Amino acid sequence: MLIFARAGLVRVARPVSDFYVAARLMPAMFNGMAIAASFMAVLVFVGLAGGLGPDWQGVTTLLLGGGAGLIVAGVLLAPYLRAYGGYTLPDFLAERFGGDKIRPLAVLAIILCSFPALATVLLGFGMLSAALFSLPAVTGIGFGVAMILVCTLIGGMRSLSLSQIAQYALLLAASLTAVMVVLWQAETLLGESQLLIDEVIPGLGLQDFAQDDAVNRFALICCLAAGTASLPFLLMRSFTTPTPGNARTSFFVSVLFAGALCLAAPAFAALFEAAWVKSGDNLSMIAEGVLTVAAIAGLLAVGSALALCIANAVSYDLYFKDAHPTASTRRRLFVARLSVILVAGLAALAAMAEPQAMLTGTAAALSLAASAFLPALVLGVWWKRASADAALAGMIAGLAVCLYYMIAPHTIPFAFFESSSVFSNATDAQRSAYESLQQSYYLTNGAAQEAVLAKWDAAARPIANWWGVRGAFAGLFAVPVGFLVMIGVSLFTAAPSEDVQRFVKGLRERTV
Repeated sequence: MLIFARAGLVRVARPVSDFYVAARLMPAMFNGMAIAASFMAVLVFVGLAGGLGPDWQGVTTLLLGGGAGLIVAGVLLAPYLRAYGGYTLPDFLAERFGGDKIRPLAVLAIILCSFPALATVLLGFGMLSAALFSLPAVTGIGFGVAMILVCTLIGGMRSLSLSQIAQYALLLAASLTAVMVVLWQAETLLGESQLLIDEVIPGLGLQDFAQDDAVNRFALICCLAAGTASLPFLLMRSFTTPTPGNARTSFFVSVLFAGALCLAAPAFAALFEAAWVKSGDNLSMIAEGVLTVAAIAGLLAVGSALALCIANAVSYDLYFKDAHPTASTRRRLFVARLSVILVAGLAALAAMAEPQAMLTGTAAALSLAASAFLPALVLGVWWKRASADAALAGMIAGLAVCLYYMIAPHTIPFAFFESSSVFSNATDAQRSAYESLQQSYYLTNGAAQEAVLAKWDAAARPIANWWGVRGAFAGLFAVPVGFLVMIGVSLFTAAPSEDVQRFVKGLRERTV
């Protein structure tokens, strides 16, 4: 805690650019470490979405999908965002597509895909305090809020960057310790190599690709890649490097840094089992200490990035750019810091009041981010013909399809199935059972009808889907819709102005 506090407590008197983009002085290597520390959030997202099995099986899928997303961001987006020279993702979209309409929508999309995840991080602090220290969950949530403020409030992105570097260093140290402890249990050097072959390598989850549900495995990898490339709290690190080339490099090296942490997953799984034996032996004590350090560092790295991402969008894009463009530097920094406090406080209240809703929202974060941002960002950078109306339509269409597929099968399963039954993965037996219960419902009355309705509902929910894809992976449908809508509307509306087309051309020239 002292290390994190020392990293976050920088000098108060710093320029605005220091608060929003760390004065654009972050070297690629250190920026990659900060990205990798934030990337640990993907573990939470994928786990909540059902992407990881017991003992972290399927972590290889995480590496492939998430690593691909980081590379996509490094190739297609990060250097061009840095070449723009602004402070936030909504600010870039507003400059590229003409701001008044798209800026508030971009801020709303950031809140949708980031706020539930921040509340879930605070829930993690609550569970950690209850499990390890026998303290009320509220105390742990309050501690999490306090530490997030320590890591972000004073220096903004400067504080966050230094804190995340320290957090990654401790995560890496904890990972190496976990691996060494697991190897130490082999007792002999000869046994160490055998342990790696028999336990650690199979634990990576290569066999996970052989599971029957190929559709959701494909959907998981697609949503991981598209979502990781679009997560605002990762993309905001593009603005912090000295040059566009550094931004590209930082995302590339972050794959290696994140891979180092993920490869320790089997060792962490083994220590997790040992930690809860509670036998008081050396292994249990070491395991609990290592897990505590890793959990707190990971939660803080993610939570601080999420809180600052939301607060920057609110304070810079809504307050300064839209409401008070003539605000003084002192007032802007005051509002920015106040936004961090409000965002963290509201997330704590949401975590305590609606924990299940926050968990559900976190599982959807990848799909929401990809649906809202990926088409607009990719086409905005790489296609000069993409128009402002098209970007707005594409973002709305992507979010609408994503939210519809996530919500409708649970709230209106009958209407959803009957309106798109041709796309369902229902078997003939399931369709027959559904139709039989439907007829029975309309032929019965009174209390019997309520019982039939319950059975009918239970029969409808498993088949209310498109090709069996889980709701958390709605981005598989929403992202293509966003691209198609944006391309179609662009072709049928006026081309962007010459100034906008020169702006896009300039982005590419400045990244060479």
